[in-house]
Amino acid sequence: MKDQKVIALIRENKSEKAFAICYKDFPKIKRMIISYGGSVADAEDVFQEALIILYNKAIEPSFQLTSKVGTYLYSVAKFIWKDELRKQNKSNSSIEIELYDNHLNDLEEVYEKERKLKAIEAVLETISNKCKEIFQLFYFKKYSMIEIAKQMSYSSERIARTKKYKCMEQAKKNINLQN
Repeated sequence: MKDQKVIALIRENKSEKAFAICYKDFPKIKRMIISYGGSVADAEDVFQEALIILYNKAIEPSFQLTSKVGTYLYSVAKFIWKDELRKQNKSNSSIEIELYDNHLNDLEEVYEKERKLKAIEAVLETISNKCKEIFQLFYFKKYSMIEIAKQMSYSSERIARTKKYKCMEQAKKNINLQN
């Protein structure tokens, strides 16, 4: 997992490699800073500060990353920019409220997506390899049921459809058992 690798690299005194990985998240942070009245230079400064905060947290033995590194950096950068706006007296209460509300919405969306992904991952661990293969062909590779029947060596599209249905029912059952 890339996110845990970043933390491991920082703890191994290989922060240059870790930060090189983190820089893929810079464009998203730059867009956020610019959309709230900042410049590219502001975005670069804020991103650097966010990296320093990540570094300082990551070297703490008790630090546990509970989100993606990009999400962590984005949240930290948003708070840094909010504070910078306040210091520069460029912000008024409506901008601060909007920034805070957007931040809460972003975090809620991220946590909800992560919760759903973890649930899906947990369910995928409980289903058979055949079901995983059917789901991969159908949902990720966008195969038709006829193509799935050929790929899986089923004698007809109908059998492939029935197998997919049974796999889906098993997955749903496993989801309900987790809740």
